[in-house]
Amino acid sequence: MRRRRAWPRKVTDATIKVVSALAAALGLGFLAWILFVVLRHGAAALNWTFLTSLPAPPGAVGGGLGNAILGTAFITVLACALGVPVGMLAGVYLAEYGRGTRFGTTVRFLANVMMGIPSIIIGLFVYAVLVLPTGHFSGWAGGVALALLVLPVVARTTEDMLALVPNALRESALALGSPHWRATLQILFRAS
Repeated sequence: MRRRRAWPRKVTDATIKVVSALAAALGLGFLAWILFVVLRHGAAALNWTFLTSLPAPPGAVGGGLGNAILGTAFITVLACALGVPVGMLAGVYLAEYGRGTRFGTTVRFLANVMMGIPSIIIGLFVYAVLVLPTGHFSGWAGGVALALLVLPVVARTTEDMLALVPNALRESALALGSPHWRATLQILFRAS
């Protein structure tokens, strides 16, 4: 009787596996086809001049990606310069000094809320605060928007990494007479 009941399940399992494999193969096949066509038609245009030259005027043939690459690098560096230090300071505060405090709970809650805000909402906020008053778009506004996206992720990651460090290591550093800030910077950062 058990064999009769197990047989439909085995058939269903095998059918689902075959259908899943076919769906995956179909998706990967289309991806490979798209990549092949793009590389076949676009490989001749990929050269150093294309990567470093400025874009062509609208309607003209040619041009390059120089502005896009430099703009991306500028916005990324600016976002890291603004978001990473503040995020790390917030994470250190949450892990080492703000445990159980009302302010620490508020900062942790705000970091969690900021992680859940869609990037379009942060973009609209930065647009309203930085772009509209100045009257023009800028890389600075993009860097600030990206920094606001990076900040809560860095804060929570720093907090989680410091929370993984054993308390015995903290207590050992403090027992040797090291100030809390020095134990955090020289011992806990290295251990995490």
